[in-house]
Amino acid sequence: MLGHPRTISYLKRAVSHEFSAVQQFTLQAVQAERLGLGSFADELRAGAVDELRHAEAFIRRLHELGAGSPSVQVAARPVGRTLTELLGFGMATEADAMRLYFEALQFCDGMADVGNAALFEHIHDDEVQHYQELERRMRGTARS
Repeated sequence: MLGHPRTISYLKRAVSHEFSAVQQFTLQAVQAERLGLGSFADELRAGAVDELRHAEAFIRRLHELGAGSPSVQVAARPVGRTLTELLGFGMATEADAMRLYFEALQFCDGMADVGNAALFEHIHDDEVQHYQELERRMRGTARS
């Protein structure tokens, strides 16, 4: 293997997290439709696709490092029954990703692992953007 074992572990955890997010956002899209929130359901589906792309990037990196495909543990994440719950649970998922990827980024920076640091930074930034989008919608919901 070409990567530090801790970096490999971060990458594997990231894959599991991303697949958990895909599952959550897909289930939330169906729930949003049931609530009559068609445009939000479409946004959730698009978010699931983004998370799937993140998982693919992490898997690709694992292969590049000679670690192969990870066995994935998909954590059951809450879906929610109301718009407020959907948003809150989605924000929690994004916050978990931000924490994990920031920790991984710091580790990779400390190891002078520029390539993996850049990957974690890029996806961390995507997760921040996702979180902020959900947060804006949450604020708009509170005002309604």
